[in-house]
Amino acid sequence: MAYSSVLVICPANAMTAGPEALHQLVAELNAQGQPAAIVYHPFDRPAATPEPYRKYNVPVGRYDDVAGTLIVFPEIFPTLALRVRHARVAIWWMSVNNYTCVRYESALRDRIRYTRNLLKGRRPWRGMAALRGLTHLAQSHYAELYLREHGIAGAPLSDPIPVYLEPDYLAALAQRLPTQRQDVILYNPTKGAKVTERLRAAYPQWTFRPLRGLDRAALADAFLGAKVYVDFGHHPGKDRLPREAAIHGCCVITGRYGSAENPVDVPIADRYKLDVRAADFVARFGSEVGRIFDDFDSASADFTAYRAAVAREPDNFRAQVKALIAG
Repeated sequence: MAYSSVLVICPANAMTAGPEALHQLVAELNAQGQPAAIVYHPFDRPAATPEPYRKYNVPVGRYDDVAGTLIVFPEIFPTLALRVRHARVAIWWMSVNNYTCVRYESALRDRIRYTRNLLKGRRPWRGMAALRGLTHLAQSHYAELYLREHGIAGAPLSDPIPVYLEPDYLAALAQRLPTQRQDVILYNPTKGAKVTERLRAAYPQWTFRPLRGLDRAALADAFLGAKVYVDFGHHPGKDRLPREAAIHGCCVITGRYGSAENPVDVPIADRYKLDVRAADFVARFGSEVGRIFDDFDSASADFTAYRAAVAREPDNFRAQVKALIAG
């Protein structure tokens, strides 16, 4: 092994996709024989592993900046990474937009958010130039492109969606896929809410159902019963919900922000990626959804390659972790 230990820094008591990916990384490192532990931040306060992530059975360690150790920071802690003096440092870019503070709705508000983080010491004064001497890991092609724009090479490290890609689940899923689905449009109420409201107002005859307050079993049932999942959020990394929707047989429609803009992170036909700023956006959405509702089998076939790509993610992740261990 290239390292005596790997410490993966995670914000304490956080339960979103990013923190879960950090726990997945620690679990996979240990599975491959590399001693690793999760370390919760702030470092001076005790913290327990959140209940949803206890299934990963990862050790909880203490922050220790010593030679021979690799410390992996999420992109929200760049200034903490720059304080390391003895260990090797890597930044895992799971959410480009968490670092840049870009939400696309207002350039002024985006700049204010970033400046506020800068003044609070959460961003380096030299920006990305200050981070060039560190190792960088990219959860998405979008992150790779962002790093490349700043003269930084990022090694791919992309977390697979949990539970839904386990072999037993996929085998059972093949038997559960329904022959009949409802004309329902699922959406994430925390992403692209203003856009979704526009569409709901324009198409009151259609059923829009928010994915809110669901555990994994209920979320799977929702995906299995609907024809469409839409996501007009800012896609700060390779988001999980579009992948989860696709693997359960939904057709996926996105905007063109963040990772959704490129054909690697969201490999679907251009007709399913709509520009929310275009004059004909609402009409195009109606045309695409109407076509899916009328001929779901044909539209669903357009997502075969996307589903196959998602199904390969666990193997890709294992290979990427192996490369990380090799140094």
